[in-house]
Amino acid sequence: KQQQHVFRSRRQAFLISSFLGPDYKRYKEIKNVPAVNSSAGTSKEGAISRKITVGDAVEMQETLDRHPETNVVNQDNNHEKSDNDDNSNQQQSNEPYVLLHIGPHKTGTTTLQNFLVSAHSKDLPFLKADNLVIPSEEDLPGTFHKMPMLNFAHCMLKNYKKDGGQLNVGMCNRIRKTFPPFLEKSYNASKNVIIVAEDLDRPTVDFDRIRYYLKPYTRIKIVATYRRLHDWLLSFYNQIIDLYMGKYASGEEEYPSFVEWVQQQYEDFHSRHTVELIKRYKQNGFLEVGVVNIHDETTTLMQNFFCNHVPNAKETCLVIRNGMWNTTKSNVGGSHEYERLIIKARYQGKFKYPMDKKGAEKLSRKLVKIMNKAQRGLVDHLGLQCLPDDLALELMKTEMKHEREFFPEWYEMRGGDIGLKIDFEKVSRTKLCSLNVDKILDIGIL
Repeated sequence: KQQQHVFRSRRQAFLISSFLGPDYKRYKEIKNVPAVNSSAGTSKEGAISRKITVGDAVEMQETLDRHPETNVVNQDNNHEKSDNDDNSNQQQSNEPYVLLHIGPHKTGTTTLQNFLVSAHSKDLPFLKADNLVIPSEEDLPGTFHKMPMLNFAHCMLKNYKKDGGQLNVGMCNRIRKTFPPFLEKSYNASKNVIIVAEDLDRPTVDFDRIRYYLKPYTRIKIVATYRRLHDWLLSFYNQIIDLYMGKYASGEEEYPSFVEWVQQQYEDFHSRHTVELIKRYKQNGFLEVGVVNIHDETTTLMQNFFCNHVPNAKETCLVIRNGMWNTTKSNVGGSHEYERLIIKARYQGKFKYPMDKKGAEKLSRKLVKIMNKAQRGLVDHLGLQCLPDDLALELMKTEMKHEREFFPEWYEMRGGDIGLKIDFEKVSRTKLCSLNVDKILDIGIL
């Protein structure tokens, strides 16, 4: 029965792998057993023909455990494959690296940037202890003075300003003179460079240019932060509204609701989401990647990043884990639904006051108080415009697929598909909906 056993469990597969792997040489020397043909399951020297069994593998492991002194590197010229792998891994772990946190936007990059810039400017000891450095404005001069790491990202866009960047060719040529000395000095001192720049999430990034600019470093680690697609889209929408509020208030551009915006922009922004972003970098040869889960309640974004994704950052991790550093200001957006209602009312002639961004914000705050005093359920009575069922279903299924792939254990602990479905249904009829401003204005409630 043992000879005919079908090895299906993970434990059995591991044991058989060990039996046929490098440890078999040690076992063979201890027990003086003949070599085994792994493909046929019989001995090469004509010994008794037999199949490899779980019992063989267990006996081998127990024998090796009783003879730890044999676990030494082979001194002859026929090195085992495992020795080469160990040497390769050791070499990579000692190789200085550049870590690129590529965003995307609205995933906490501002928090990481502020921490790094502040700690580096104060010359705090924990970054030095971990051999971590970031480039200064002298190294990366350009439009972004307070956050020079963004200048690097904007020089990585294929067509520079034509691709929406803030730096032109001339400005990037200047960086080509100032950045290499910083990198060479850091590399020769075995320093590890961190660059956090969310604009590296753009689809027009030139990957060959990234490698060229980062010479002499050859080890480049990519990290991105995961935020659930629906939550990320809503946050991105609110940031865009905030940036363009002046134009919406003046009537220069039509003010879209979240539902309208998602329906129009979904394909474009989906391609910039974390999972698609990681795929794009992998397809272009950046194979050392990590994904930070912003929804993991067992840790913080900062702790997760520095403790789990920045190699050998023990001291920095300790500082953050022990609460010895106050998290700096992050870029948190907010809802603009009542501002949209105010602007719509203004251009329907409901009132004649001049309208600008500040005016819309001031009046929306007053409107919030009015709506809060109204009877409970008034907004539901007036009607919300929510995402179409097919689009909402696609969002939910996409998130399920993402989390099964990247965070399987965390996902199952949160209830798997059922847990995510419960969470999604809560927001699909609230946060992912927009006020029906036309209906509200038509009934004259205001």
